[in-house]
Amino acid sequence: MENSVFFSNNDKTISRASACAILILLFGLTTASMTSADESYRIGPDDVLQVSFWQDNSLDASVKVGQDGKISLNIIGEIDAAGLTTAELERLIVRQISRYNKAISQAVVRVTQYGFQKVFISGQVRNPGKYAFEKIPDLWTLINEAGGIEEAGDLTRVTIIRGGERAGEVEIVNVTNMMSTGQRSQLPKVYADDTIEIPRTVGGVPTRTISDRPETKSIFYVIGEVNAPGPLTFEQNLDLLDAVALAGGPTESADLKHATVVTKDGFRTQSVKINLNKYQQTGVPGRYFIRPEDTVILPRRKGGLFGLGSVTEIVTLVGAVSTAILLYTQLSDDGGSSSE
Repeated sequence: MENSVFFSNNDKTISRASACAILILLFGLTTASMTSADESYRIGPDDVLQVSFWQDNSLDASVKVGQDGKISLNIIGEIDAAGLTTAELERLIVRQISRYNKAISQAVVRVTQYGFQKVFISGQVRNPGKYAFEKIPDLWTLINEAGGIEEAGDLTRVTIIRGGERAGEVEIVNVTNMMSTGQRSQLPKVYADDTIEIPRTVGGVPTRTISDRPETKSIFYVIGEVNAPGPLTFEQNLDLLDAVALAGGPTESADLKHATVVTKDGFRTQSVKINLNKYQQTGVPGRYFIRPEDTVILPRRKGGLFGLGSVTEIVTLVGAVSTAILLYTQLSDDGGSSSE
């Protein structure tokens, strides 16, 4: 009984030898979990490593990988670390140190600070500088790691200057467009030693961020040659002809063949030309439903007498001409009478 450890809940006993075996197994599992995250990562210069020996804590060390790829440890001296995974380096360290101390059969290596896989972020970001990672994230994440862009930062012309094996290559990316259209996965991959430059907008004018979203108003506009131009309350399933009717209908001088609809999509706009005469007679093009903030424009019709389109304008002009002729005739007659 002296050599047993008791567990009162089930009155079971485990020998001290078995308990030691369990502790060793638990340590092995803990070690495996600590190193598994680093196993696919290849150590490189400027990485900081924590090397631990559970059988002799006095040998534990925090070391930085030099530019030559080596680290220096007590007893064994310098050892090549660059290009190895943490698991590979652990085995190499144990193999080397066991020549001097047979009692050491286990070492744990962890990367405590990544310095090898680094990128440089400069320009119009809040925190420019060097950033290092175990695995380099995508371009959008990198920009946010640097604090995001300044007010005058231009995400439509982000420049990636390649380093390493692709040194000298330059790639310009419209990040705003790719993010706003859901193409984040299509952003160019960033590699170690690349430089990301966020340029300044032309004139330093502040730009909107990707997170900004314009608030849509529940109105639309009908302007130009209609009897009651101006804003109107938006309603669902409102046809283009209905919209013109709500604005009082077209005037006599309206050019129904060259109507224009300007519609908004986020921060962009696009215009559509529609022949309303053809639209109402044949249904071509397909039925157009008004959207919030649409603007319908009916231009003035060209042509007619002296370029005047409406009957009212023509009558007014004819009246003015007739009045001028009558005045001229009257003045001429008056002049002739006085001369006699």
